[in-house]
Amino acid sequence: MAKKDPAAALLQQARRLARRHTNDRVDAWKEQGKPVIGYFCPYVPSEIILATGALPLRFRGSGSDDSSLGDAYMSSRLCTYVRHVVSLALDDQFDFLDGQISLNTCDHVRRATDTLQAKTSIGFHGFLSVPRSPREDLFPYFLNELKKLFVGLSQYLGVEAGNDELRQAIRTMNDVRRRLVHIDSLRMKDRPKLSGADALAIHVAARSLPPEEFVQYADELIKALEAREGLAALRGRLVVIGPELDSPAYLDAIESQGAIIVADRLCFGSRALPHHIDADAPDPLEAIARATFFRTPCARMIGDFPTRWDALVQTVSDARADGVVFPRLMFCDPWGADVYNMGHRIKKDALFPVLFLTREYGIVASGQVKTRVQAFLERIEIAKARAKKGES
Repeated sequence: MAKKDPAAALLQQARRLARRHTNDRVDAWKEQGKPVIGYFCPYVPSEIILATGALPLRFRGSGSDDSSLGDAYMSSRLCTYVRHVVSLALDDQFDFLDGQISLNTCDHVRRATDTLQAKTSIGFHGFLSVPRSPREDLFPYFLNELKKLFVGLSQYLGVEAGNDELRQAIRTMNDVRRRLVHIDSLRMKDRPKLSGADALAIHVAARSLPPEEFVQYADELIKALEAREGLAALRGRLVVIGPELDSPAYLDAIESQGAIIVADRLCFGSRALPHHIDADAPDPLEAIARATFFRTPCARMIGDFPTRWDALVQTVSDARADGVVFPRLMFCDPWGADVYNMGHRIKKDALFPVLFLTREYGIVASGQVKTRVQAFLERIEIAKARAKKGES
């Protein structure tokens, strides 16, 4: 008789949350008369939204069958992530939002915001200007932008939010981050306790649920995962990096070839997590801003590629990974530049093999992708065999 696995049912809950852009817990939040604020990018700190009494909800296009509504207003050379989000918005699928916050991450997001402002009933439209380099001399500008956004959102929602509310929001999000870090550590084990696809679903759930509910869910899940037997008989341990990837099914396709994804540097995954924030700092907003601004920089900060590279090298080392998979989103300019930079760096350093893929948002990996992953794993296996032969 097969041993019962309590973690399996809990992981399926996260999978269900990842399939749609919203969920029944968001509906329950709204039924209590509480506001919900959508946001495009993790450079918008969840803490400033929580501090106003609103629920932060990361924009996703999950559940969108096609992007035709968005395509009518947006160029076909914009990434399909923003086109699917806009399509859902134009179909009134985000009509429950009280506001949305955009930023100058890329021109694609800015064009999406233009359409949301002009063509939807969303009431509040906030904008956060983020400098192109995380330098100390640019930090005061970012802090001031964050202050303006926080004040504007508070005024729109008619609440008086200050340092006490910010500190409580920090504590709440620190609780979320601690759970995510713990779960990520469980997939880095010699025998990982969960797949990379399941880990991504959990990260998506953390950005889709009220934080206190996610913490309760994560505590139960961690207990079940720690009691679980680890995964074995793996062909290779991989790290996945790249932009807006929120589809566990895509990672399922990669792992179906015998690999396991033991870590990631994804915008919807571990890369978006800032460090622990000091809730007792004299100026909590500055503490939030500093943790957000000076974490590992996004690909839009092209000049800081060396920092991203060093972070990737450290992740590969910590996870004892055999290789890296980089599924770039079609037409994503910032991450396209990183493909170029990384290609040159790999030729120079040759620290680990990298597989570059190109994908469209919302499309599960094709047979061609699976074939390329299989060939990549064979390459890793050959390299391992040669290294072992050389040692003997």
